[in-house]
Amino acid sequence: MKKIVFLSAIVALLLSGCEETPPQIDFSIPIIPLKDSTYIDPVPAPQHKMVVIEDITGVRCINCPDAALKAKDILAQKSSDSVVVIAIYPTDILDNFTRPYDGVPQLSNPIAKQIVEALGPPQGLPNGYVDRKKFSGKLDRIISYTEWINYVNQRLREKTPVNIDIKKEISNRNLKVEIKLQYNNNAVSGANHKYAIYIIEDGIVSTQYTQSGNNPNYVHNHALRYAFGLTMGNPLTQTTVPGRTYVKQFEYEMPADYVINNCHVICVVLDNDENVVNVREIDLK
Repeated sequence: MKKIVFLSAIVALLLSGCEETPPQIDFSIPIIPLKDSTYIDPVPAPQHKMVVIEDITGVRCINCPDAALKAKDILAQKSSDSVVVIAIYPTDILDNFTRPYDGVPQLSNPIAKQIVEALGPPQGLPNGYVDRKKFSGKLDRIISYTEWINYVNQRLREKTPVNIDIKKEISNRNLKVEIKLQYNNNAVSGANHKYAIYIIEDGIVSTQYTQSGNNPNYVHNHALRYAFGLTMGNPLTQTTVPGRTYVKQFEYEMPADYVINNCHVICVVLDNDENVVNVREIDLK
């Protein structure tokens, strides 16, 4: 009996010493592309680097409209071919800020939650990520909305190794998206990258808590709606060299509550550290 008690104590001690935070797991479902090819092409001239701001926001956050205005100001300063904005409404994270109101159009979704859990949740809102990068001197990737412009300017000075081209075809509510990724002469041979494709929507009228109380007619823009395949990125499996080209095509039946003319498709390419190396956006008008 003493031996059993002793062994049980040893096992319990070993288990308690092995506790650690498990890695984030992406539970989104991979989608098999309609078209999936890769080949080596002549090396293209590099595109300019674009930057993505991901605004972590919530409908019960009194200061979150200020962050939305800051994002709007940055877009006006930098133009739509320099900066892309995605508004992320996570579920079950900072619930006092993000818990949806009943009976109104919903913006929170599990896709947003996966992004925030994987990249690191903020202690409060409004906050966000700039190119998903952990900048020098920062303890995490969280960037206050008052600092977004400084880090956007820093990232715009970077060069990108990959060009992104997005095409779309719409028939009724059926959407086909084709992305073409071409590695230019900034590419480093052997780099491991992945891509993610998202749909965002502007002009969603829903309740928002503001400085003046609940506004039932608040207009939400850049709201993340959908991810093609893995939320945190689908792997690019071939060896990266200048001239490496990928072409991938996906199909999606747009839900009835999406206003197609208000929607945009965004493609980001990320490195192994989750940094966005380039991004492009097209509208669905």
